[in-house]
Amino acid sequence: MNKKAKLGLIGGTLLLGAVALSGCTASFCSTKDKAHMLFAFDYGATKYYTEEDLDRPADSQKIKINDQELDIYSYTNTSNCVALQTILVNAQKNGITIPSNNYFKAFDEEVLKYIVTKESIDLSEITVLKGEYHQGNYENTLNVLADYGYYKFYYNIPEDNGVDGAEKVSYLSTAVKWTNWEYFDSLVRTKETIGIDELPSSDFVKYYKSQMNSYIRNYRSCLATSDGVYGYYGSNGERNPINIEAKTWAYSWRINGKFTFFEGLLVWPIGALADVVTDGLRNVFPNNQVSQGWAAVLAIVVVTIIVRSVMIFLTIGQTTSNAKMQAVQPEIQKIQAKYPNANTNRNEQARLAQETQAIYKKHGVHPLRSMLVMIVQFPVFICVWGALQGSAALSTGSFLGLNLSESISAVLFSATGWKTGAAVTALILFLLMAGAQAASMLLPQYIQKKQNAKVAKLGKNPTADQNAKRMKLFQYGMLAMIIFMGFALASGMGIYWLISAIFSLVQALITNAVIASRKNKKKEKR
Repeated sequence: MNKKAKLGLIGGTLLLGAVALSGCTASFCSTKDKAHMLFAFDYGATKYYTEEDLDRPADSQKIKINDQELDIYSYTNTSNCVALQTILVNAQKNGITIPSNNYFKAFDEEVLKYIVTKESIDLSEITVLKGEYHQGNYENTLNVLADYGYYKFYYNIPEDNGVDGAEKVSYLSTAVKWTNWEYFDSLVRTKETIGIDELPSSDFVKYYKSQMNSYIRNYRSCLATSDGVYGYYGSNGERNPINIEAKTWAYSWRINGKFTFFEGLLVWPIGALADVVTDGLRNVFPNNQVSQGWAAVLAIVVVTIIVRSVMIFLTIGQTTSNAKMQAVQPEIQKIQAKYPNANTNRNEQARLAQETQAIYKKHGVHPLRSMLVMIVQFPVFICVWGALQGSAALSTGSFLGLNLSESISAVLFSATGWKTGAAVTALILFLLMAGAQAASMLLPQYIQKKQNAKVAKLGKNPTADQNAKRMKLFQYGMLAMIIFMGFALASGMGIYWLISAIFSLVQALITNAVIASRKNKKKEKR
């Protein structure tokens, strides 16, 4: 194959890879999903208590909704919400004036009124406004803020709040809509009990929105085939699962108004497979966080094996060709040694190419096939990565104390992670993943080096040495990229890279063993 053809194939591979990356990494998180995430971080500065609560502050007050007093007490302090308090502290450090405690109290009251009115909630049935989440069920049947607090950041029907000219949010939209939040803010600004100096400035509003968006920017585990409670969201020490809405196959073809080919063709089907396998495994285990984590880990293993097994049938030609390529390397090395000046001498270059092609033909090696299969293989692996990372089911539960939705890097750099033991699990997982990836990539080099050691050294070959260096740089670059991704992305992806690397190792060992066995049989026949 000439140089132009090689460059064309490489360019085509990179172009297709770029298209695959842009499609396979599209987020499945809808506007509603993101509203749930935002509320998991900023659930308000007000805490609610019953009269029997021993930790109820002495200056807490009974709340009123639509002039009806409830047997629930409220106490507002921005320190009640870790994420909100962090934003306020950082805003002050940046010279931005922050709103008063009274502003946040009034804001929380308006959110509560809105929820009660919109959902037609019977006030006599309210027993708690926000409780804790345990093993898949809220401990109270009516948990108002936990169930409906996302309305603070979600807006989908113009008539809901009377804002003129508001645009209805499409189900296909993935952007955060601040219409409701701005509506509550406007109501608080009209209250005579709130002074002008207690209100947020435009600089604070802008800063608040940017910080809230940054909290949820990297979350993408929203691919679910049924509505449910998934993942873990919120500040450290306050993480809870949230509601994620189901995504249909039709949804996956057009996300946020853009045609997403690979999402519909591969990502959603693989994600749906992960969802089905995870649900099936969870039916075997008890319904708790630990068993859900183990089910998710086993699901990742099963899905990875299934996908890689399917890929074997698509890439068996490439795998065999690669093994044959390694097997004939000793002969290629001899030819390259005959023409040490092929890099500069055209005659030697032509003879080298001719004799190399003859060796390939003799042993049935097809270098072009390997490159063509790689063009197909690359986007598939990217889409598998996108599906497993985006799966809501796989982000739920914990594995040896490690929440699968959290990145290995975040856990390792968190003091809380080391206290709970999650960081130890994350570190072991990372080391195993990195080691397995290195072994799967370097094994072919080791086999080739061992085979080449049997070849007599006839002299240096600048061309061969240069090509070998380029190949090593490429492989080391790929290895570094995968290890970095495993370190920065969700822990579940680290498990995927680990299982995938082990699969590649086993596949390579078996293939080379088969090739060697056939080669020995041919020698015996001679």
